[in-house]
Amino acid sequence: MSTLFLTKTLTILFSLLLTTSTQSQPATSPTTTTTISVKDYNATGDGHHYDTVPIQSAIDACPSPNPCHVIFPKGGTYLTATIHLKSGVTLVIENGAVILGRTDIEGFDPKRRDRWYVVLGEGVENVGITGGGEINGQGLKFVERFDEKKNVMVSWNHTGACFGDECRPRLVGFVGCRNVSVSHVSLIQPAYWCLHIVDSDNTSIHDVTIYGDFSTPNNDGIDIQDSNNTVITRCHIDTGDDAICPKTNNGPLYNLTATDCWIRTKSSAIKLGSASSFDFVHLLFDNITIYESHRGLALQIRDGGSRLVNLDARTRNDPFI
Repeated sequence: MSTLFLTKTLTILFSLLLTTSTQSQPATSPTTTTTISVKDYNATGDGHHYDTVPIQSAIDACPSPNPCHVIFPKGGTYLTATIHLKSGVTLVIENGAVILGRTDIEGFDPKRRDRWYVVLGEGVENVGITGGGEINGQGLKFVERFDEKKNVMVSWNHTGACFGDECRPRLVGFVGCRNVSVSHVSLIQPAYWCLHIVDSDNTSIHDVTIYGDFSTPNNDGIDIQDSNNTVITRCHIDTGDDAICPKTNNGPLYNLTATDCWIRTKSSAIKLGSASSFDFVHLLFDNITIYESHRGLALQIRDGGSRLVNLDARTRNDPFI
């Protein structure tokens, strides 16, 4: 890897098709919101005993699809494998509370690598995460050998679900969802990708802090895959791999706006690809501050099926592509 880093503050205005998208925000419902605490279902919150069953029980008790807040009280550390969201559910992780990801394969389906997340919403709508607290993937516990260039990581490839050194759980994922809101939460030390938006529509990500070890590979900040109408604003992303990464695996990506974010990364602050089988349409990046990063904007378009039209990239200082 090149030792050249960007050290100046950059402000980006990047538009595809020179069109600013009009993007609606997640819908709100006038229905009364139910509030349920995970403590009501005997979550210990001690960081040692697994709280997966109590947490899932609290979520399952919500009167879906009506609005429901599942509360993680402050002061608790809630150790868990994958928890599954229902429509209408918002996880409210209070300031001082932590959802802590499990670090062994137990509790994850060994045959479904594509569902290895600590928090997963799949095929649901009107869901969210907020509250001022933290979701922590304990990424450093997946390091077999520390190296300032690139850590050597634990891999779950013995399961046969995947190969190589990228067989680790992601932190938060929304797959096939509508009306998603992630705000006022810290996503810390993912073992693999941090926030993954897949085949989803109408997603708002704002006031989110993402932190991953600077020498850990594949700990991307936000990956937006085959998803439309996504807004990212006022986020602070400090990680070892790509910070904001649009991808098109199975369909085009429309209407992505990112504004007023601060980024530090050992790789690319903004990277299109490498999955690039379909078009990227109507993307705007404005007022993005990039600090001590290897690349500001990377176009890794190698699958041959996508179009980039009227690309406009501007900075206040030097070129950064």
